[in-house]
Amino acid sequence: MNETKLIKVKPIFSDSSVRHDELLPGDTEVLWDISEEGNKETARLAKEKGASAVYTYICDCSKKSEVYRVADQVKREVGDVGILINNAGIVTGKKFIDAPDSLLEKTMEVNSMAHFWTYKAFLPAMMASNHGHLVSIASSAGLIACNGLADYCASKFAAVGFAESVGLELLALGKDGIKTTIVCPLFYQHRNV
Repeated sequence: MNETKLIKVKPIFSDSSVRHDELLPGDTEVLWDISEEGNKETARLAKEKGASAVYTYICDCSKKSEVYRVADQVKREVGDVGILINNAGIVTGKKFIDAPDSLLEKTMEVNSMAHFWTYKAFLPAMMASNHGHLVSIASSAGLIACNGLADYCASKFAAVGFAESVGLELLALGKDGIKTTIVCPLFYQHRNV
């Protein structure tokens, strides 16, 4: 079955690193990015992989009102989203004590809170049909703490806990047609040798 996928691309520092391995020919993709260039590049990659239609929207996922506004626009222009992939994420790269408060807040808004708002926007239609898939691209830093990544770890722990909890809530409500996936990729520190 062809699905409409909403993929939040890196909304702050866009590098168009969304993978399209699971794209099926005929799928429709809806891409959100804070960067028009990032959206264009990701759209090009999606089309190369066989997406039948690709819609791009500019959205700063750290802003709840913007997430809701763009979600309403997607529902009007494209329809319901069957697969939601929360892939947005930022890293300050600073020790907690050295990170400005504004960057700490932005990390939590993008890496954690944005998941709340996209779920609120798209989950009701999935629940009504008891069909859909929620995918949270988190990090292994959401499972184990790391030196120098306190804010990032906290935000990814929150994303993992949130996705697990919503999955359990859906099961308790008998919404077993809505699948949840949490992806926790490894990371590494590059050292020049």
